[in-house]
Amino acid sequence: MAGFSYQSVRVFQERAIWVQHTHTVLNVLEETHSTLRDVVSSARGYALTGSDDYRGSFESGNRQLTSLVRDLRQLLKDNPAQLSDLAELEELLKQRVLLARHTLTSPQEANLPSALQAGKQLSDAIRAQFADMKGSENALLAMRSTETANSASLTIFTVVFGNLLSILILIAVYMRLKREMRNHMAVQQKAQAYAAEIEDLYNNAPCGYHSVDESDRKIVRINDTELNWFGYTREQVVGKMTHADLMTSQCARRYQKELLPQFLRNRTINGIDLDYKRADGSEFSALVNATAILNPETQRLTSRTVMYDISARKMAEREIEILNADLKRQAQHLHSVNKELESFSYSVSHDLRAPLRAISGYAMILEEDYAEKLDDKGREQLQVIRKNVRKMDELINDLLKLAKSNTGELMLERFPMMDLVRQVISGLQAENPKVEFVINGLDDAPANRGLLAQVWENLISNAVKFSGKNEHPQVRIWASANAEEIVYCVHDNGVGFDMRYAHKLFGTFQRLHRQEDYAGTGVGLALVQRIVIRHAGRVWADSKPNEGASFYFSLPKKGVAPSAVLR
Repeated sequence: MAGFSYQSVRVFQERAIWVQHTHTVLNVLEETHSTLRDVVSSARGYALTGSDDYRGSFESGNRQLTSLVRDLRQLLKDNPAQLSDLAELEELLKQRVLLARHTLTSPQEANLPSALQAGKQLSDAIRAQFADMKGSENALLAMRSTETANSASLTIFTVVFGNLLSILILIAVYMRLKREMRNHMAVQQKAQAYAAEIEDLYNNAPCGYHSVDESDRKIVRINDTELNWFGYTREQVVGKMTHADLMTSQCARRYQKELLPQFLRNRTINGIDLDYKRADGSEFSALVNATAILNPETQRLTSRTVMYDISARKMAEREIEILNADLKRQAQHLHSVNKELESFSYSVSHDLRAPLRAISGYAMILEEDYAEKLDDKGREQLQVIRKNVRKMDELINDLLKLAKSNTGELMLERFPMMDLVRQVISGLQAENPKVEFVINGLDDAPANRGLLAQVWENLISNAVKFSGKNEHPQVRIWASANAEEIVYCVHDNGVGFDMRYAHKLFGTFQRLHRQEDYAGTGVGLALVQRIVIRHAGRVWADSKPNEGASFYFSLPKKGVAPSAVLR
């Protein structure tokens, strides 16, 4: 009831705040309208008198009007309908102020009647817009006032009902206590049975218990669980053995030298691992917690120790250590392999460029210096050679990009994603003027700007390429967000693909269309996937043949902790 009462008060407070908020909106609307009238009056005064005081009033009022419109926009951000009306009102205000300013800058008597007529029409439209907005706010005020009154009634009812319920509970408690007093004798009779049950719980608990008289270090009490662990009888232990006698020799020395003085000084030890020896000579490990208590009657210090058998945990830890060592060796081996692959990729890519340049150069020499000696078939063959050299060079460049995408420091920053996409589109629009680009709002996410530029360039250029044969090619780009991530989409109305082969999309050198139909190296989407995964994101696609394709990738809202190098 207390929680419900508190919630009712909170709801009442919130609704009262909204009522005050609506009053504030109405006041600002009225003040905005009044300020506009002052601005127009100042312009007319200046037109009639030429006094600079009116000009100053006009400029001051115009600034105040701008500030008030900004305040209204902030106040109405919770009301999309009113924001839309405010946008229309703001446009009318701009036109009215512009007309008034024209009065300031024009000669005093020039076109005054027509200006007054235009001003009257705008003022009427503005007055009607203000009236509509005030009407909406007044309706909202009436609704919120009713809700506030209802909330106040509910709050009062809740508090009163809660107090009555509290009184009833107190009466019930009193009656309960009275019954308990009558049952007190019966409870005392059961105490002996409970004591026996507690003794049984002590002896058969899943952990070991023992008590030590610290004046002579002898164990004075021990439960059956601990006796079973050690393999001793109670007569062999109680009054004859110390706690250290149960430990291994090495652990006993450590206990006597380090732990016991600390225990007697602090009168507590927690979470200490100790090794113990059973009666048959076998060993096991236990986690020990102990507390020392001074007996007020005998003034003797008695310790109470709780033990947990952690032999299984110790064995698991040893296995984990072995696994971790093995994983470390495998990680080191994988790192070495990656470094070798990286060196091989760079070496192959760079070493291939020299013969490619030579082939391209000699083909150009043949084409230029021996053109007269070559027939059409020979020149065509040279063109094929140079075309394949260019294709091989593009493939090498893509391989280098693919190799670089997994190396280097991942520096994250928050930047305008819309600006980056527009920059990529501007480079493609010049070569593809037929393509229509439609961009909706793009949320910003922390990422590496250079790598994300590569992702957008590959996805958008693919969309342009595969929609280029459409009569009206179009590429749409948008984003959606949830609590964890932002999902970006690039959609085209091109040829699409069969989803049965979607698993090949992001593989290196994998293609779903013929090279003769759509050029490419088959590395672009593989590069996209690597960059997105490095940012802890996801990438996928959806399509139907001849119905376009949609490529999605996600980035976490909070970013990913930058790693120096992706191993």
